[in-house]
Amino acid sequence: MQLLEQPRPVPFQRNHKIRDAISFAIYQMMERDPSIHLFGEGCGVKVHYDAPNIERDFSDRVHTLPISEDGNVNFAVGASLLGVKPVVDIITADFLYRAMDSICNTAAKLNFVRPDQPPSTIVIRAEFLTGGPTTGQRPEALFCHIPGLDVVIPSTPRDAHGLMRNALETPGVTLFFEDREIRDDLLKETDCRIGGRLAVGYALERRNGNDKPDCTVVTYGLMRQVTEEVLGSTLNIDLIDLRSIYPIDWMAIRGSVRRSGKLLVIEPDVQYGGVGAEIAATIAEGQPGVRIKRLGGRRATIPATADQHRRMIPSVEEIVHAVNNW
Repeated sequence: MQLLEQPRPVPFQRNHKIRDAISFAIYQMMERDPSIHLFGEGCGVKVHYDAPNIERDFSDRVHTLPISEDGNVNFAVGASLLGVKPVVDIITADFLYRAMDSICNTAAKLNFVRPDQPPSTIVIRAEFLTGGPTTGQRPEALFCHIPGLDVVIPSTPRDAHGLMRNALETPGVTLFFEDREIRDDLLKETDCRIGGRLAVGYALERRNGNDKPDCTVVTYGLMRQVTEEVLGSTLNIDLIDLRSIYPIDWMAIRGSVRRSGKLLVIEPDVQYGGVGAEIAATIAEGQPGVRIKRLGGRRATIPATADQHRRMIPSVEEIVHAVNNW
């Protein structure tokens, strides 16, 4: 598939490389599997300008649905019972609140309540935006609590492509988040090389320095890029990008912490009751004596401007201070 070059509406700040990698993975899988269908809301919005090749080559499998997130996910669940593998585009992550019942009470339980039937595959896709109390929230930690859901947040095009391939090849229900704030210009060449399927639950670990790191940094999504930009390649740390926040790659985290004795968890979501709290508690219980710090977002209503919103997540100064002061 050759990506089409065409003007794209840019209603919000967004990356392009991760978006294109996701669309490419969906296109590849639709070529191979006629049961994959793409569902999205409204004519001219995200499902259309994100995937022009898909709409051109698989027009009979691209469906514009009404503005009804809960109804659309339930529609996808019903389609999956007939053998369809739906990719439901909810657009912004804030709209997932409107679909909580259909995701958590219906889709997540689907493969548990009908064990005598072929398992369903459903992908629910949404993006993290900025700028506003109802268009800038990050609900990812809520879904980690629900049995039957995998929660995926890639930080590079390579990971986005591989994880989407896996989500469509593996039975189950996947919440697939795209972090719109990840900057294209800071992505490395190796981050953008498209590979094959990437199994969920395996973190990416990057070691700097020797086998005795000064600290283990665990993060995901946007904060992986921010952390890499801040820490560079000179500090003696292990940087672990979770890639999926459920399931979590505990083996990678525990192995690194055994070498470093220090754990710093950085998350862009609200810190209270979040993914970082789970990681910190689990490591503290299983590996006593480890020194642990957490950095995360504030438990506050999202402000109206993108600049103010960015001030709610861990800053460069906070990350540097946390790494240098134990």
